[in-house]
Amino acid sequence: MLKKLLPSLLALCAGMAAAPVQASDFQWTDTYLSYRYLYQDVQPGTFKHVRESAVNLSHADGWDYGSNFFSLDVEQFSHQDPSNSLSGGPNSTGSGEFYGLFRSTFSGNKISNTNSFSFGPIKDIGLEIGADWCTQNDQFASNKKLLVLGPQFAFDLPKGFWDFSIHMAHEWNTDGYHSSGGSDNFNLVPELETAWMIPFNAGPVPLKFAGYANLIGPKGRGDSQDAKHATEFLAHPKLMVDVGTLTGIKPGKIDAGVGYEYWLHKFGDVSYGSGGVTAVPVQHAVFFEVGYHFN
Repeated sequence: MLKKLLPSLLALCAGMAAAPVQASDFQWTDTYLSYRYLYQDVQPGTFKHVRESAVNLSHADGWDYGSNFFSLDVEQFSHQDPSNSLSGGPNSTGSGEFYGLFRSTFSGNKISNTNSFSFGPIKDIGLEIGADWCTQNDQFASNKKLLVLGPQFAFDLPKGFWDFSIHMAHEWNTDGYHSSGGSDNFNLVPELETAWMIPFNAGPVPLKFAGYANLIGPKGRGDSQDAKHATEFLAHPKLMVDVGTLTGIKPGKIDAGVGYEYWLHKFGDVSYGSGGVTAVPVQHAVFFEVGYHFN
């Protein structure tokens, strides 16, 4: 799956970089293509460490009335999480996943052309809308569709950014272990999201502390045969070196570094085996990442 979709991602990224953009269209843009590798991934229903290779294309921009962000992930897993048509032996093909995310924020200060939405440590308050969609061809067979809506608070930092959002979220998903088939329709629940990027220097080394985290409340049963779902929490911090600046190639273009991913109750699920619930799935995974900024 990764090999099939990688050329399309590269073509899309190249097209965005080459497309003419008028100064009045965007106040700023950042398009980032990266590769990351995790060797301790955990999938629902799989009680083994799973290796993961992922290519990500993300884009952020600011315009007259707010900002936009999207992220596209193509992920390939090792045989410990086999595709749903295979047994999972050492020679089998692991599953593949696509995860897409979009967020758009309408700035209170930009729309009102005032500073009415700034106070104390808060630089701005906006209204954020967004959606997630993912599909994966393993036994759990996630086909997540998520809609979110709520206020976003932007903190006033000397450099970089830090945003915090309070959403109401509605999710539809599948669960190959214990739902009756089709798409589970979950309860409307609160969801918290935060994202940050803080540049700093450690002596001569230019660094960025970046990442995101989200918390999704218990969303109930998707249907009568589904299990109850627990609170889901994902944290994805990383420490990146600005290689472009450090080497003198081109400042702000090349990043490389290491991160840590903690994921409790992935997709809100608990792990099931032949004897019922056997463990609470928690992922502790170190990852390595390298990426290139086109803007």
